[in-house]
Amino acid sequence: MEAEGKKILILGGSGFIGNAIYKELCNYYDTSGTYFSSKNGYRDNQQFLQYNMQEDDVFQLLEKVKPSVIISALRGDFASQIQAHQHIIEYVS
Repeated sequence: MEAEGKKILILGGSGFIGNAIYKELCNYYDTSGTYFSSKNGYRDNQQFLQYNMQEDDVFQLLEKVKPSVIISALRGDFASQIQAHQHIIEYVS
C-alpha cells in the first residue's frame, strides 16, 4: 500500500485505542481523527475534528475529510454506533 494519496479517518481518534492507531499512522499517511469532548485539548489540533455520534451526521464528516480508509474506534451509545456504521457503509458503497 502506497502512502501517497491515502487519507485515513479514525473515528474515536482521541480515545485510548484510536489515539494509539493515530500515532502509528500519522507519520506515514494523511491521518485525521475525531474527538468528542473539547476538554481533552484536541480543539486546536488541525488533524482532529469534533464529532458527537448522537447529534452529528457522520456523512458531513466523511464529505469534509473524504477518506480512502475509515477506522472506527468509537465508544458510547450502541444504537448510535450502529447508525453511524450503517451510514459509513452507505458512504463507501
